[in-house]
Amino acid sequence: MSKKVTLDLLLVHPGGRAAIYQSLGASLAAIEPPFWAGLMATFVRRNGFSVEILDTNAENLGPEEAAEQIKEKAPRLTAVVVYGHNPSASTQVMPFAGALCRALKEKAPDRKILLVGGHAAALPERTLAEEETDFVAGGEGPYTLLDLLRSFESPLPDFTKVRSLWYREKGGVRNTPPAPLITDLDGEMPEVAWDLLPMEKYRAHNWHCLGEADRQPYAALYTTLGCPYRCSFCCIQAPFKS
Repeated sequence: MSKKVTLDLLLVHPGGRAAIYQSLGASLAAIEPPFWAGLMATFVRRNGFSVEILDTNAENLGPEEAAEQIKEKAPRLTAVVVYGHNPSASTQVMPFAGALCRALKEKAPDRKILLVGGHAAALPERTLAEEETDFVAGGEGPYTLLDLLRSFESPLPDFTKVRSLWYREKGGVRNTPPAPLITDLDGEMPEVAWDLLPMEKYRAHNWHCLGEADRQPYAALYTTLGCPYRCSFCCIQAPFKS
């Protein structure tokens, strides 16, 4: 009998395309690859942990369907990566992310969940209070993911050593010192883990194609992360504090 392979990390991209766009979601709405989830997958995989990505938006899954797939995969950690097409679109994805967390906790209460993304980083304590999640990442995420996975290697995980983590303990909320930003992008996460994504399902925004009917295949590319400036009003400052 073969030994079951344990999955360390499942990165989940929440969506809700059917609920948001209804019938237009099937053929008109764009389906953009989860770029940040793909980068974090590369970062974690290069540090020796097994990783998969479940793109609920591309697969057009509802919260219950996604929760069932997560339960079957049984990862040590499920990280729901709450980012939208634009950096400011994280909050708009929270209704689906929250429903997914609730569905997963109903089906598999022992599954550990981390919420990471712009909304969570901006409102970590509120997110922890409002959502059925075990942890919230207060920064950009990669080091928090790595530290948390390493803590699970111990029978008694020490969450105080996991940087930029918010969690519950003894009826209260605790948070740890911030993690540094990733500065060596070429060395630590030089590319997106495209092999973990259903690339044939992504579709360009119609205005990107200048009215042409052919919008697939499609991939979105980013040339940098964060911003060197410190504008107090900008959403970029929540996850990517400069």
